[in-house]
Amino acid sequence: MSATLDLTASELARGIAGRSLNPVETLAAFLDRIDAREGQWHAWAHVDRDGAQSEAKLMASEAGQGKLRGPLHGVPVGVKDVFHAEGMPTLANSQTMEADATYADSGVVAALRAAGAIILGKCETVEFAGMGVPPASRNPWNPAHTGGGSSSGSGVAVGARMVPATIGTQTGGSNLRPASYNGVAGFKPSYGALSRDGLLPVSWSLDHPGLIARSAEDLDLIFRAIAQQPGSPPSTPKKIGILRDFFFETSEAGTVDVVETALGKLDASGLATDTVPLPELFKAHQAIHHLIMSTEMAVYHAPRLHQKGDLMSPRHKLLVEAFSLVPASYYLQALRARRMLRDAMLPLFAEHPVLAMPTTPGPAPEGLESTGNASLLTPWSLLGFPAATIPCGMSENGLPLGLQLVGAPGTDLTVIAVAIAAERVLGRLTLPD
Repeated sequence: MSATLDLTASELARGIAGRSLNPVETLAAFLDRIDAREGQWHAWAHVDRDGAQSEAKLMASEAGQGKLRGPLHGVPVGVKDVFHAEGMPTLANSQTMEADATYADSGVVAALRAAGAIILGKCETVEFAGMGVPPASRNPWNPAHTGGGSSSGSGVAVGARMVPATIGTQTGGSNLRPASYNGVAGFKPSYGALSRDGLLPVSWSLDHPGLIARSAEDLDLIFRAIAQQPGSPPSTPKKIGILRDFFFETSEAGTVDVVETALGKLDASGLATDTVPLPELFKAHQAIHHLIMSTEMAVYHAPRLHQKGDLMSPRHKLLVEAFSLVPASYYLQALRARRMLRDAMLPLFAEHPVLAMPTTPGPAPEGLESTGNASLLTPWSLLGFPAATIPCGMSENGLPLGLQLVGAPGTDLTVIAVAIAAERVLGRLTLPD
């Protein structure tokens, strides 16, 4: 059973399709792992044990007859607790949600089921996936450190080998950051590539469903299986660009050293790299992002504040009240500035289809009050560009660091292809026991 925990989603899918693995036994291994480790890592808001076991039995019978529902047949997947899933509560780490409310499957969950995935349960999240109260999710590499956020449980569940893949979300840095902190692969697709139906929003203009998995190959498998807009076919870039302005300048020295070493290995392997400068307008990206996200978050939660404000955490309530004071003219100017920045950034991809940089300025910080620094991820959430992360080494304190790869809108498969190529050079991490 323990060997099953080390398999990637792709390896599990191939094993089940080839009948060398059984969905019931596979699921049992992950449920045993959850039973043994959940009390330590706190990755799950809800585990649908009975529903998952029932599905696994049915899928085992189907696989035995050579009938596969899709490319993910029998593979367990976790889903961030801001996506609706039939038969499961959506609580979003908030007392304002109804624990006994029922919902139809969100678009992403429906796509996962259609592809044959078993929805194992809901993963912990920062309150409403925004800037509210973080969950108790701990980093499996060191429980004194955060597992990241806001897709906290999604990252921890994969990093702690409780499930081979999860769905998260990213509005700022909420999907790639926990993937990086937990030593696994992550992908934030182009805006609109994955369905947002049935997803509790933070910011309609910036929300991206995302993927977290054991390997870059898994990202390719899952994205192709559930994307509503997969974009253009993958290409093989002759060279990738390195964004040293801002990204390297604001990163810790140890992170820069690890990423530079990784890039040197890629260059030596034949994936040529050179430095690409950023446009002047890039300096405004943080202000633009903050204005759009905070304004839209306040608008969405205004009715909740009025109806159930006494049940909101003081932290989330204060943010909603403060953000509601943003003048409409500021919001409209921010939308205009985003279009201008997008136009200024697109030429960077003309000669370098994929750009590389650190995923986070440093490793996961100590404590659970903060989910870490999202500054190197926010630009791509703002612009809707696809971005992936793969592990590229370890910090001096023994925590994982990630290499981030970014492409132009619609080039999701190319970004993933480069991530796969880079992972073959850099290798994957052996996850903690």
